[in-house]
Amino acid sequence: MTATLVAAPAATSLEDLLTRSGPEAVALSGAAQSAWNGQVIEATGEVLGLAHWDGTLYLGDSILDPLRQMYERSGEKQPMPDLVRYRESLATILHEQAHFLGPAGATQEAARGAFTRPGGRQLEEGVAEAWAQDHLNDFLTRLGVDKVAPGINDVKGGGYYPAFVPAVRILTTDLENRAGLNRGEVLNALNRQTAEGQLPLLVTLHYNSSRLPELDSPAEAAEVRGRLETLLRDGLPQLDAFELLPPGFAAARSRSTTGALLDRLHTELKAAESDRFPHPTACALPAPAPTTASRLIPSPHHTALSGLAPPTNHSGSAAPGSARSPDRRAAPAKDLAR
Repeated sequence: MTATLVAAPAATSLEDLLTRSGPEAVALSGAAQSAWNGQVIEATGEVLGLAHWDGTLYLGDSILDPLRQMYERSGEKQPMPDLVRYRESLATILHEQAHFLGPAGATQEAARGAFTRPGGRQLEEGVAEAWAQDHLNDFLTRLGVDKVAPGINDVKGGGYYPAFVPAVRILTTDLENRAGLNRGEVLNALNRQTAEGQLPLLVTLHYNSSRLPELDSPAEAAEVRGRLETLLRDGLPQLDAFELLPPGFAAARSRSTTGALLDRLHTELKAAESDRFPHPTACALPAPAPTTASRLIPSPHHTALSGLAPPTNHSGSAAPGSARSPDRRAAPAKDLAR
């Protein structure tokens, strides 16, 4: 569950907004802690935003300059293109603050190690961006930005990571449907983890969505979970190939690739479930009854006359060797119909 939206005084300056951005991200997400150390450094070059492993938040001029303008024009009605720029800058701040979130006791060292493993970066970037997109309006309302820039909650930005976000949405929506959870529950749970806990949580949720937890021994459970993790660590890095594509193409390729990955995950679970149940045996027919002396095999002549009274001569005795069944070949076709 996400935290309940609480009205708060509007941030009165860019510095105030940055100071409050970390605590508001924690409150909005329900995470136990943030690794942000409170420092914001203005970056140069092409950097948009960076959540450094030492806890420092780096933001580029292209992020901070629009927000300076926003506060200079506080309360004024502003053109839509400007509102979009403000919104995208604020989305970057929320995205980077999401990277700092984690459970109690999580460390940046462990998170960094997990981030560099196959599948770690793709999953964390996709989770942070998808969650920031879904909760940006609440974040802006908490900071009072909707009063500083009226109408900002009504415009839409382009977003980032189109190669990763669709994959995260497909995986989380599938799990929510299988478990009967509300929309966003799995995404929120993943966002409260660092990279150290995200992929293991995804494996657990997939495993628990099957009947295996009530059927498996601990050794069997570990084996299946290991295979699920392998599928995810092999599949998610394939999304890297789409990062430089135009957003629409990247998103389409991401969806098709993740759909195939999801099919493999489902197949693995179904195969494991099938192995836990005995396979049905072939149906055996009963042996034919043995032939006894009292049950003689009829001769062909006997079979032909079966059920017919043998013809008799005028004296009432049978004519040996001359009996014939009626010639059915000469019967009208209508008499042979059934």
